[in-house]
Amino acid sequence: MPFIEGEKLAKLYKEIDDERNASSYFRALHQSTKKKIAYVKVYAVGFYILLLTVIVLGILFLSDFTPIDQSQEQPHSGETDPRVSIHEKHNGHDIKSLMEGIRIYSVQIAANNDESWLLFSENFVNFGLHEVGELNAYSIGSFATEDEAIVFRDKIIDMGIKDAWVVAYEDGERIILHK
Repeated sequence: MPFIEGEKLAKLYKEIDDERNASSYFRALHQSTKKKIAYVKVYAVGFYILLLTVIVLGILFLSDFTPIDQSQEQPHSGETDPRVSIHEKHNGHDIKSLMEGIRIYSVQIAANNDESWLLFSENFVNFGLHEVGELNAYSIGSFATEDEAIVFRDKIIDMGIKDAWVVAYEDGERIILHK
């Protein structure tokens, strides 16, 4: 058997102890890191679930979404929304006769003799065609007050139709609002 000096043997034992201590330290460090990574994964999944929930709830609350409850059938009563009853009882020409004697404000968006604009239904109540001299004047909306029409005109202008102005009609005749 070979002979090892005591001093060298002591150094060898010290190196073995240092390696054992380092191994224990790195094993413990590895275990704690694994736990931290597991916690981070749990928190990340929870965060994404919470984010998705917030987005869905935000969409539901900020939109005009009204779910239809089909579990309860409503018996059909004779009463209906007056706007619906007008459309059910009258065609487009009769609606114009209902508005006789009432001043209606509208937002005119164009006036020209281009016939391609005539491709709309006459029963489309909120889009109007009125002859002004040799031109066809096209207007959108039916408002009870000039202020309501002005607000709508401003929104139309914001959408990019720069030549929009408020006009008024009474008994189907155009009325000059401002000189």
